[in-house]
Amino acid sequence: MFKDEKKPLYMKIFEYYEQKIKNKELLPNDQLPTEMEMAKMFGVSRITTKRALEELEREGLIYRKRGRGSFVLEYQQKKTNEPGRKNVISMIVPVSSMWGRNIDYVRGATSVIEQRGYYLTLHITEDEKHERELLMSIPKEGISGIIYYPISRSHFDLLYAMHLTGYPLVIIDKHFESLPISYVICDNFGGGYQSVTHLVDLGHKNIAYVACSTIESVSTVRERFFGYCSALVEHGLQIDLNLAVFGLADQKKYIAQSCTCKTDFLNPVLEELLKKGVTGIVAENDYIAVWIQNALLDMGIKIPKEVSLVGFDNLDVLEEVGVLLTTVEQNFYEIGKTAAEIIIEMLEGGQKQQVKKIIPVKLIVKESTGPCKVV
Repeated sequence: MFKDEKKPLYMKIFEYYEQKIKNKELLPNDQLPTEMEMAKMFGVSRITTKRALEELEREGLIYRKRGRGSFVLEYQQKKTNEPGRKNVISMIVPVSSMWGRNIDYVRGATSVIEQRGYYLTLHITEDEKHERELLMSIPKEGISGIIYYPISRSHFDLLYAMHLTGYPLVIIDKHFESLPISYVICDNFGGGYQSVTHLVDLGHKNIAYVACSTIESVSTVRERFFGYCSALVEHGLQIDLNLAVFGLADQKKYIAQSCTCKTDFLNPVLEELLKKGVTGIVAENDYIAVWIQNALLDMGIKIPKEVSLVGFDNLDVLEEVGVLLTTVEQNFYEIGKTAAEIIIEMLEGGQKQQVKKIIPVKLIVKESTGPCKVV
């Protein structure tokens, strides 16, 4: 019955009845088929026909009576310049993530969304209050679904309510174990594991893990640390928690600063690690790795001759400041693309089960790591 393969099934059904109402083939107060009858007619799921009826109601083309069905409203021509909300998916992203290659989150999502006949709106947040306002207002505006990059562990009440009501939502970058919400993340555990394995292969035995965030607050920090620990054990090394540093600074305070910011706050921590014989450091992310590098150089420590350093993300901002950092590359484009695919499956296929997607990472070896010189 339908020729356009790109449009969502529910939208094809919507347009079918929209035309019948506009052409007056269906008159005011005429009754439409039930969800089940419509599903049988078009060979689709009941969830799809339910969505089509919801769109017809939202557009003011029909009204619904509980226990009786759906009926045609008198059609009123809308202004041609009136903006619509159907087929729109929103992405909520913190301003701190809109650096360099992180924009590939948006590019990846857009590649799928446009191909499937949807539109993407981008919302940049600076704090948790604004983030919550968007999570509350976007569904009320009729937006089809949300791809959400959370700032922190917040809004669990709101997120769980959205889950229960079936609102299409996918989280990227992080995930929350207590919330059954679909997510797409990179292989943080594997990245931590690869970083330590690389350093061990170079002869390093005293390897530190340094993070600005606390292990409890951010899933990425936690999973990368778990990968770090697993690699140590599998290579016959002990886990020395005295070499693990968490909560070093409020990440939100430092993340907006450039990679050449002052690093005095790191000196006491790094001095203590060096006293303990550390020759290799795995950093939470590339920004922190650069701060560590600057601090070590100010202290007269040579990289990688005396200390090898590994970051995480492979951000292109490093190239701009001349840092040839060994780092773990995550595929931002694929994360955004996969999140968009999940959202559309929720909309068109009625996907309700939690989807967990982990995108592979790759270690990029550059000049900040080298053979251990300590015997």
